[in-house]
Amino acid sequence: MRKISKYIVVLSAVFLFITKGNAQEIGDISVDFILGGKIGGAAPLSLPVEIRKIKSYNPNLPFYVGAKANYAIDSKWGVAVGAIFEGKGMDAKARVKGYKTTFSAINDSEGKLRGYYTGDITTKVHNLYISVPVQATYQVSERWNVQAGPYVAFAVRKKFYGEAFDGYLRHETPTGDKINIDKADYDFSESVRNIDVGMSLGAKYEINNKFSALAQFDYGFNNIMKTGFESISFGMHNIFMNVGIGYTLK
Repeated sequence: MRKISKYIVVLSAVFLFITKGNAQEIGDISVDFILGGKIGGAAPLSLPVEIRKIKSYNPNLPFYVGAKANYAIDSKWGVAVGAIFEGKGMDAKARVKGYKTTFSAINDSEGKLRGYYTGDITTKVHNLYISVPVQATYQVSERWNVQAGPYVAFAVRKKFYGEAFDGYLRHETPTGDKINIDKADYDFSESVRNIDVGMSLGAKYEINNKFSALAQFDYGFNNIMKTGFESISFGMHNIFMNVGIGYTLK
């Protein structure tokens, strides 16, 4: 919690400095301080055949807080650059069949069980990022504004772990020796990438000259796991829908 508070303080200080240094000199720069919630998760582009049933899903760390500096090029077009501290997480439970993975070996913390698992499995992704979006903005009407552009997110905490239960593992190959799994853990946190690159598409509705309502869809281009990671047979991407409020300082 202390580390999280440190990132929030740093982001606030940066944007207070930007505002103080520019708002008095340049009339077409404004800063939006934003806060909101999100829903989504680390997910494949389509449901893999190995996942037979999603039993439960809950968002985890469903928040974002930060600021965007907006520069108006003309009466319609502009550019926004931000710094956002956000959680990208989920807790999910699924029934799988022939799911390629690696577990910690029973009674051996250094050993590994690798193969194709059938049974119930939980996945817990609790990642924190500092994201830097760069967006083109377009003023559709007096109150509506749309935004789109790339982002780069830097992981400041990586957590990807879970457990399997009430199933069995085919060791090494789909037809390998059968190992019954009452309960087994896995932790792939160290294999999560440090950088996530993606695209954002959003809209802003100005409630008045200070407050606004925000909605934004974020899609991560790259697999969140590092190149060479083989304990999951399909790629997973950060896919999130964000909803929040903003306060504009001009």
